[in-house]
Amino acid sequence: MNKLLVFMVSATLLLWGAFLWKMSDKVDGGKTVEEVEVKGNPDEALDMRGLLARLKPQEMPSNGLRDPFGLPKQYVVVPKVPRRVQKPSGESQDKAIPVKHPSILLDAVLPGDNPVAILKFRGESAVVSVGQEVWGVVVAAIKGEKVLLRDEAGDFWLN
Repeated sequence: MNKLLVFMVSATLLLWGAFLWKMSDKVDGGKTVEEVEVKGNPDEALDMRGLLARLKPQEMPSNGLRDPFGLPKQYVVVPKVPRRVQKPSGESQDKAIPVKHPSILLDAVLPGDNPVAILKFRGESAVVSVGQEVWGVVVAAIKGEKVLLRDEAGDFWLN
């Protein structure tokens, strides 16, 4: 095993040494371009100053730029429009009062004899059944893929 390991390391060093020796011919080694041209082919010289002089700066477009540090469009959270409740006494819709319910999301409903729902709110998850209170709301009903929640502002469904 040791002989095989020594052989593999030696072969690797020999291979990389030959590769680096072959590549060192392509680098000018501190010689000027004129010295290399006197010896032979001017294409053998690696002239970095000449390459940099040929580079032109990229033109900046005036519009259509996006923020490289911003969120992609599909991850931007769009604020929801608050729900409005109409007053029952025939008043105009302009005077509707906005009702704010907590931004609880329905993750899943697990059906069965005693169905439960998995709710999410501000990064927290809760498994609830009918009659339980969580985050200031009471679970009133779980039907199919819907959950009826009740808070001080009234009832609302989660789909």
